[in-house]
Amino acid sequence: MRVIDFSHPEWRALAQQLLDEAPQVIRGRQWQPLIGMLKDNQLLLPLGNHRYELTPAGRRYLTRELMLAELACAPPEPEEWLHAQGWQLGERVNERVLAALYRKGEASFSPVEQINFEDKGIRLCSDLPLRLRAARPFSLFFSGGTLLDAAPWLHTLGEVALPARTLAGLGKILWGEGEIQRVISTDSVGVFAELNLPDDALLVWLPAQDPGALQPLIAALPPQTLWSHLTALDPAGVDRVLVLAQRLGRPASWWLPRELAPIKEAYAAPLQDARPWEPSRIPRPLRALCSDLVESNRGLSAEVCALASGWHAIG
Repeated sequence: MRVIDFSHPEWRALAQQLLDEAPQVIRGRQWQPLIGMLKDNQLLLPLGNHRYELTPAGRRYLTRELMLAELACAPPEPEEWLHAQGWQLGERVNERVLAALYRKGEASFSPVEQINFEDKGIRLCSDLPLRLRAARPFSLFFSGGTLLDAAPWLHTLGEVALPARTLAGLGKILWGEGEIQRVISTDSVGVFAELNLPDDALLVWLPAQDPGALQPLIAALPPQTLWSHLTALDPAGVDRVLVLAQRLGRPASWWLPRELAPIKEAYAAPLQDARPWEPSRIPRPLRALCSDLVESNRGLSAEVCALASGWHAIG
C-alpha cells in the first residue's frame, strides 16, 4: 500500500472531506496519490464524473490514520518537554509563565490544578505587589534579620510596595507610634489612593485574583488587630470578602461609609454581571444595610465611596 503522510495538513483536509461528505467531487492531479491508493485497495468507490465515496473499510482506514496523525502532530506534554530541555520549575513560579508553558492562554488555573501543582511542591505566584499605606510610620522585619524602615518610603512615595515573593519572609510589622488597631484591605486602586485613614490603621491593596497574598501580612501583625475589606457592594464583592475571611480564619467584615444611604441613592446602578444577588450568602449585618440593593438588583462600586469622611466596620 502506498504511504501517504497524513501529518501534512492538505492530506488531512482531503481525508476529512471524504469522511464528512459522500459522495465527494475531487479534481486535481495533486490528489491522485491518495485517490489512487484508496481505489487500488478497494477503499474508495468511483461513481463517475470525479465523484467518489468511501467504502466502510475506507472510512475505518482514514479515521484511524487521522487519529494517528493527530497524535503524532500533538505537542509534547509540558512536563516531558521541560524535562527534556533540562528546565526546572522552582518552588514559586509566575502563574502567567506557567500558563504559557501549559498552553493555557489567558485562562487561569482551576483550584484543582493549583492543588495539583502544590502537591508537586510548586506554588503559583501572581508577582503583583501588595501596596501598603498608613498615616503613621512603620517598619518591616524580615525572617533573615533585615529591618526595613518604611518611613522614608511613606514620606517620599506615599506607600510601600511588597513583592509577592517577599511575603513568605515577612516576620513582623512594627508600628512606630502607638498601636495598630486595624488593617483595611481593598482590591480597588482608586480606593487605595484616595481613602482617608485613621491614625491606627494600615491600608493594603491586594490583587482580587490573589486572596492568599494577604495571609502572611496579617500573620505579621499582632493577633488582636482587626481586619475589614473595602470592595464593591455586589455579588462578586461579597464572594471576595467571604473568600478572604475564610483564608484568614476571621469573620467577614466590610469597611463601609457611615453615611451610605445618600451614596446608594445617587450612584447605585444595575448589576453588570448577569448573576443576581444571593441573599442567603450575605451575612445579616451587611444584608440590613444593602437590602434595597438586593431587592432592586443593583450594586455600588467601591470607587464612589472612596472620598467619604466617616467609616465603620460591618460584619
